Amino acid sequence: MRIGIDIRIADPQEAGQQRMLWRLGSWLGSAGHEVEFLTVRDQPVDVPLPEGACLRLLHDVPRARLRDVVAELSLDVFLLNPERSRRYRGVPANVLRAAYGTEHYRQNLRSVRNPAERAVRQLARWTPWTQADLRWERGFYERPSPQPDVVCQSRYMKELILGSYRIPEEHVHIVPNAIDTTEYNPHRRHALREEMRAHWGIPDDAVCLLFLGHNFRRKGLWQLLETLADVGPTDPLVHLLVAGRGTGDRQRKKAASLIRAHGLEGFVHLAGPVTPAVKALAAADVLVFLSWHDAFGWVALEAMGCGLPVIGTPYAGSSELIDHGKTGLIVDPAAPNEVAAAVRALLDPSVRRRMGLAAAEVAARHEETDYFDAVLEIMRTAANRAAGPIR
Repeated sequence: MRIGIDIRIADPQEAGQQRMLWRLGSWLGSAGHEVEFLTVRDQPVDVPLPEGACLRLLHDVPRARLRDVVAELSLDVFLLNPERSRRYRGVPANVLRAAYGTEHYRQNLRSVRNPAERAVRQLARWTPWTQADLRWERGFYERPSPQPDVVCQSRYMKELILGSYRIPEEHVHIVPNAIDTTEYNPHRRHALREEMRAHWGIPDDAVCLLFLGHNFRRKGLWQLLETLADVGPTDPLVHLLVAGRGTGDRQRKKAASLIRAHGLEGFVHLAGPVTPAVKALAAADVLVFLSWHDAFGWVALEAMGCGLPVIGTPYAGSSELIDHGKTGLIVDPAAPNEVAAAVRALLDPSVRRRMGLAAAEVAARHEETDYFDAVLEIMRTAANRAAGPIR
């Protein structure tokens, strides 16, 4: 098959879904398929491409011409992320991968706890340009004929898709994300632990909580800092490693301000972006993933693969892999007492060890190549529905 994959960043070292898309394309190319990586953002020209793949730079193609340019590629399958694809509006894609949320990412509003700010954001959804965005997004799901097949990472995301768009349920497929278990495993974490703890100045006898994500608000950093202040960082010794850049200066300044306000200087380490993520996981004992919304949340599965227990929430698809009390704990990020109780429970080394071992066993069943096989089968289904190249 000729397969087009839309990517935002053409870098095999990029984290999260961009890395997965690159590795998926590499795997498809090695299996004999023709792979076209399409990007509407300017990229380095010297990106090393995998076997059977090429990179189409479309950043300088006028929007009015983009549909024709894609049609000229005669793709059997076009895999697109509909939530951040304004440039592709009007271009039919027969496989969608809902990576963020639905209806212009409305689930993100959960993380806005200030009532005034939340009201302003809700009103902003009714501006003409936002309404236009919502119509374009809906068009990816509802307008093509036949309608596309959708890859969902979780039951949580499937319910959001079916509740937001008129699309047949048989077109929506649940395929949980996966990891490269040769990279994310307990042995690798233990091998890097001493080096990474020394790098950030985290004492060897400290219990290290890990926050891993770029959006500090949506991933629950504010709640985690309040919890650390409530639990108390000195008995036993508790440190927090924050691996992520924040979404801008405002979030970074708020993080520094909360650290000072709660008297947590010296106990919280603002590491910035950490690549690869296994370096941050190596320094940690527990991943605290208080997400207010994530279609999946790769970091949770990566942490489980490394043998770490995870504190998750019902608003992240990856929490469906967490067996509460056995491989981690599920809490409501809006309930400070629940979050604090979960952190206190995992200060016990025997509890952490038991849950971490069980978590690693679960993660080992989510091997990357199995995920690629499942996505390829969905691509074949979509290509057969279309009965010819994407026009």
